[in-house]
Amino acid sequence: ASTADRMAAGVGTGLSRLQMWRDALKIWTEAPWMGHGGETWRNMFRAIQSSPYVGGEVHNGILDLALDTGVIGLLLIAGWFLFTLRTMWRHAPQLLPSVIVFGLHGAMDFDWSFTFLWMMFIWLGGWALSLPTLRVASAYKKRPRFFHQLSPWPQLILTGFFVMFWLGGTAWFAAHHVAADQQYRLAISKDTGSAERQELLTAAYKFNPYRPDIAISLSRTLPAKKAELMLVQSLSYSPVSPQLYGELGQLAAQSGRGESAWNYFQQAIALNRFDASSQSLALYWMVQASRSELAAGYAERGRQTASAGVKLYERYRQLAEEVAAGEERNDRRFGLDEAALRYGDNLCILALGPLASEVTRRSP
Repeated sequence: ASTADRMAAGVGTGLSRLQMWRDALKIWTEAPWMGHGGETWRNMFRAIQSSPYVGGEVHNGILDLALDTGVIGLLLIAGWFLFTLRTMWRHAPQLLPSVIVFGLHGAMDFDWSFTFLWMMFIWLGGWALSLPTLRVASAYKKRPRFFHQLSPWPQLILTGFFVMFWLGGTAWFAAHHVAADQQYRLAISKDTGSAERQELLTAAYKFNPYRPDIAISLSRTLPAKKAELMLVQSLSYSPVSPQLYGELGQLAAQSGRGESAWNYFQQAIALNRFDASSQSLALYWMVQASRSELAAGYAERGRQTASAGVKLYERYRQLAEEVAAGEERNDRRFGLDEAALRYGDNLCILALGPLASEVTRRSP
């Protein structure tokens, strides 16, 4: 590629990151002090992204920390960072360039997402502390008299218990996640509908009920009522999962509850509006829900369900037109597909009257 092409690509990348950062600030303003918890950007960016870019990382360590831990967490990390810089300035100034590069580059990219780099940062800080030969003696002299009277063994025992508790808890959580993943992989390799598949999925769900994909796969092996209850419970673990809302919408549509299906699909689309397949699938199930209600003799309900589906279709069409007319990147290839056009036409016909189900019965 020519120099001009590389410069143009760099400008495009910079503009894309600015767009990500603006979207990240919108999320941060919702919980500025305490943050939203771990993996905030990865879980929530699809719900607020202003254009269909692909970005599992926010490419800004400061913003990423602000989203996860809020201002309070940022202040704690900043204090730790400044303390480390001060220690290096006093005892090991030759290590300062490495730490400064870590800080500056991580503020503009996703370096801080890697645990290894944080371990290196901690190691450099520990190295700086260990360089002075008189550190142990001076630290002992600075201790209050109360600590001089204590034996070092209780402190060592407490430290040992803390380390064992931390390592044990980490190993326990990791083992459960690994076991759930193994059971899930075995389950999806089995025949659909088999008892062995259901047993493996049940075991995977017990090990890790926080994974939406495991909950959805298990729900498809259960009766409709139990499946819906389990999916609703899974929402308490993953409240921003569009897949769970979409699955609940599908269950509601299959049981002929068009209004509930519409509510679930609205929430699913709001959490991932630039996913064309989810938009199209929601329209398909709204068609099925309307047909079920019309076939059951609920003409007015069927028309209302179809009208609600038309609203979903119109929003989808309008969003696709805005993306096509705009100059932003369309990394997710978002657009209005042919299947969605057919479903939209079917919904418009179904919304017109009780005989529409006969007109569209042969349509996909």
